[in-house]
Amino acid sequence: MYAASSSPVAVGKDVLLDGRLALFHKREDWLAVADLHFGYELSQRAAGNLFPFWGMQTIEKRLEELLRDYRPAHLIVVGDLVHDRAAVHEARRLIKQLSRYCNVLLIAGNHDHELSPVVGLVDSWKTKRFHFHHGHRALDRSDRVQIIGHYHPAGTMADGAGLRLKLPAFVQEGNRWMLPAFSPWSSGTDFTPDQRSRVWLCSPQGIFRLEAN
Repeated sequence: MYAASSSPVAVGKDVLLDGRLALFHKREDWLAVADLHFGYELSQRAAGNLFPFWGMQTIEKRLEELLRDYRPAHLIVVGDLVHDRAAVHEARRLIKQLSRYCNVLLIAGNHDHELSPVVGLVDSWKTKRFHFHHGHRALDRSDRVQIIGHYHPAGTMADGAGLRLKLPAFVQEGNRWMLPAFSPWSSGTDFTPDQRSRVWLCSPQGIFRLEAN
């Protein structure tokens, strides 16, 4: 079962989920994205695979559209800004461009090893209600809602005729919220909702909530 909504949709107090794979908080004035894997095509080409060059352009264009639409004080990249060292210099250019709109906060992910000497990374960031970290390391329990990346959540819609459509997903499991991967290359890991979780499928055309069986 699916419940469809136009984008954006409220997923918490003052929190909006945008179908363009971002989360926005009205009062705290931040916009959060995760798992850009910026320059994935450069990594693939370095390995001898002839990938097209459209991934970086897609990411940059979508981010700038979101920043123009929401005008946040902070853009929070919740880990894995890049895929590997192949895109370090392109990532630095991207951050410089995005910094024209707002403060850009970069949280370290497991793919960001080569970024530390080039841009400033932090392990986590906290507000009164939220704790941002990539999610690849276990942290002490907290009363704050944890907003993480790393898992590349997705969900699948199906009908009785055999049609199946897989989309990036935003997942809420109690006080742990998982952001969809912002990378256009990510196929995602399927999550199925149960009575304790909510799974929201994201697309620019709308947001669909998967209902638990």
